Amino acid sequence: MILNIEFQNYRTFKEKVDFSLIAEPTKSKDDNLFNLVIGKNDSIRLLKTAAIFGANASGKSTLFRGLYEVLKLIVKNNNKVGDNIHAYDPFLFNDESPENPTVFAIDFIGKGDDKYRYELIFDKKNIIYELLEYYPNNKSKTLLRREVPENKDAIKHIGFIGSPSKNKKVELFHNQPLLSKFGTDIPDEIISDVFLYFQNIEVVNATNSRMLSTYNNEIKEKANKNKDFLSKLNSLIKHSDTGLNEVVVSKMDDDEINFPDKFPENLRSQILRDFKYNLTSLHDFYQKEKLHHKEEPLPFEEESTGTKTLFVLGGVLLKAIEKGIPIFVDEIDTSLHPYLAKLLISLFQNERINTNNSQLIFTSHDTNLLDRRMFRKDQIWFAEKDEKGVSDLFSLQDFSDVRENTPFERWYLAGKFGAIPSIKSIEKLF
Repeated sequence: MILNIEFQNYRTFKEKVDFSLIAEPTKSKDDNLFNLVIGKNDSIRLLKTAAIFGANASGKSTLFRGLYEVLKLIVKNNNKVGDNIHAYDPFLFNDESPENPTVFAIDFIGKGDDKYRYELIFDKKNIIYELLEYYPNNKSKTLLRREVPENKDAIKHIGFIGSPSKNKKVELFHNQPLLSKFGTDIPDEIISDVFLYFQNIEVVNATNSRMLSTYNNEIKEKANKNKDFLSKLNSLIKHSDTGLNEVVVSKMDDDEINFPDKFPENLRSQILRDFKYNLTSLHDFYQKEKLHHKEEPLPFEEESTGTKTLFVLGGVLLKAIEKGIPIFVDEIDTSLHPYLAKLLISLFQNERINTNNSQLIFTSHDTNLLDRRMFRKDQIWFAEKDEKGVSDLFSLQDFSDVRENTPFERWYLAGKFGAIPSIKSIEKLF
């Protein structure tokens, strides 16, 4: 479970920003929290969900994009010697930041309910700082650290693996995270679990059609193989008042598609992947205004965009709950009615459903989700960009005059929290 994420000099985050999922000490809406014992006797309360609101281009998606790029840098590790670090994307609107490094840090609860902290600092060519610590029995222990040579053009860095590996030395390239080697080359009981933790974090852009297409194929495959998962997904879809009774998944054999001779192999593989599973939705059928039967089939592609989005996004969220992993969803309300978005969010706040301590962090423009009946103050965040193009993240908890019974949505739309577009009179538009 994630405690805190920090970024500095990444896109519009010129200055350091902190995004925290550690709950404030208020007793409001305890169902929205996890209560954990970490180490020996230390306890902590973490939020199950958190929302980020803000105007267009305010920076509310920057946290998600930065996390996605850093995770890809660690988990994929495709950099070869001399390659630029793709995740490096500094603030551009002044004369200093484009040359300064990007700073990233994350605190989280890992295996064994111990606290971990991972820090990574990098520029266009080199990783210049890396540290992984954990806190068994509330005492800090270094798991890995990086030694960077004074020569900035050096292609070789040295990594040190701390206890329990007795400070072993590892050579690695200048642009490769040391942590990534524990998912490919170096097995370690503790550090490899950290790599797997990062590998399992999901970052979803609900407006990215290519990403949703990939998830669509994953959900169809999982639904075909796991009938219990399909049953839960069908229950969610039916509960959402879509008019569907059930979605049926069937698998096609590869030889059912006849390709022309010399058909490109890469296109063949893509078509077989995208059309491997067929979806059919079943509806009620009425005869003379009386229910005749409940299995009138319709190709799922004929369903509404919202229903198809619910199948994919609902499936991804159910999978996250099943695995007990953090999931970040950018624009969670895309193609969904506010009531359906609230339903998906409420899955994570229900202790009987979210039994594996999964966390949902999302962005939205839909102010209907600024619901004081659903969220605590510390679950609501805002992103705002100033006149110099610098974004900031701040919580509703930061406003001393806001109470848990304050009408969040009304105050936000009235401009009391900032983070709304400043639109001048239309008379001045042209």
